[in-house]
Amino acid sequence: MAELKAQDASYEMEDELSQEEMDTQPSDTPNRPDVVVVPLSPSRKLSKISRLEKILVAGLLVALIGLGLLTISLRTSISEVEQDVSSLQENVNQGEEEVTRLQQEKNELSKSERIQEIAEDQGLSIDSDHLRKVN
Repeated sequence: MAELKAQDASYEMEDELSQEEMDTQPSDTPNRPDVVVVPLSPSRKLSKISRLEKILVAGLLVALIGLGLLTISLRTSISEVEQDVSSLQENVNQGEEEVTRLQQEKNELSKSERIQEIAEDQGLSIDSDHLRKVN
């Protein structure tokens, strides 16, 4: 009988092993995750952000907008100054042209031949030794 007990015990162990192998074999149904992740709505995402982080982000946005406006303001003022400089330069150039024209006219009017002609027309006699040009 001892022989029968040993044979029966080994048979029972084989049955248990075959059942475990059947349990580990893949079945037709796919494995599904235990936890399903639901995407968070924007309000839930924002609730996870601390108040300090929100303040920092808002501050950065205000600073960026301020820098943009400051840049536009500076470029506008630079353009205005450049326009003023160019108009002043144009006025200076016109003044220089006027000065040059008047000096040329003065030189033409103060020629000794012209002065002699005018004096002779008026009936005056001019001694050319005493004639000098006035600047």
